[in-house]
Amino acid sequence: MDLTQLYEQQVRDFELARINYEHLKNVVYRTVHFPDFNIRLQYNPARMISTNAKIDATTLLNRKCFLCPEQMPKEQKGIAYGDRYHIFINPYPIFDKHFTVPASDHTPQLICGRFEDLLSLTFDFPEYTTFYNGPSCGASAPDHFHFQMVPRHRMPLEEDIDKVSLREYILQKEHYSLSTLNRYRRNILLLQGTDRQLLSRLYTRIQKIVGEEIPYEEEPMMNLLAWFEKNQWTICIFPRKTRRPWQFYAEGKEQVLFSPGCVDMAGLIIAPRREDFDRYSEELLTDLFRQVCAEKEDWDRILQRLKE
Repeated sequence: MDLTQLYEQQVRDFELARINYEHLKNVVYRTVHFPDFNIRLQYNPARMISTNAKIDATTLLNRKCFLCPEQMPKEQKGIAYGDRYHIFINPYPIFDKHFTVPASDHTPQLICGRFEDLLSLTFDFPEYTTFYNGPSCGASAPDHFHFQMVPRHRMPLEEDIDKVSLREYILQKEHYSLSTLNRYRRNILLLQGTDRQLLSRLYTRIQKIVGEEIPYEEEPMMNLLAWFEKNQWTICIFPRKTRRPWQFYAEGKEQVLFSPGCVDMAGLIIAPRREDFDRYSEELLTDLFRQVCAEKEDWDRILQRLKE
């Protein structure tokens, strides 16, 4: 069974998925224009569960893990991917074909030892962008390791990386390059190359540098997106300093339910509330991203160490 067959079977037989994928056809979009790029907004009330998810230790301890197969709805079926993962349809989708790839074992959301699995998924499914939300960077199940896969070219980032006005190279070598996007309102590293083992070593080095410059708990805070195109991998790395801005915890009119994961960092903001969807502006989004991304001083040190 391929992913298209899995999707078709699940939207036919899995009622929760069928209802939410039907609702997805009615979500509303609008665009916020920045000088060098655009950010898209998606009003999607069904994503309130993910956006507002509590991931404190007590909550995780007292709830059943929804990524463990024995606790999934009986209608939810998946396909094996190697011996370490299964692929399931995401019943709370952002995109028309949205898949979750949880580990076969109940193990924490930590990328160590799994980066090459990310590369393998992108190589085996080049029509999809694969992403990883760190345990404190948008993952609603930080107690169970998982990737997600969505169709290519649905997030602005995937086109923004080719804009000459934004792209600045940090390193350009024979088998890889490392670059960033200037004036992007989000700190981002773009690692591109053709050698799987080399990319894995480079990513380990980048993660170590980020972790030494920005305090962390479980692992250095980062969102990762990756795809395979024209015989090379592209890995997009968003270093983070915190999970949510102060507005998330505010009350009344000051509250904005902004809890960014990979998709939001890649330029598609998911708004489960209409008031937030209507309120987002260039100024507000700039402030929200500034709060969750690395401080300028930390970011400058990271870039300098990477250049060296």
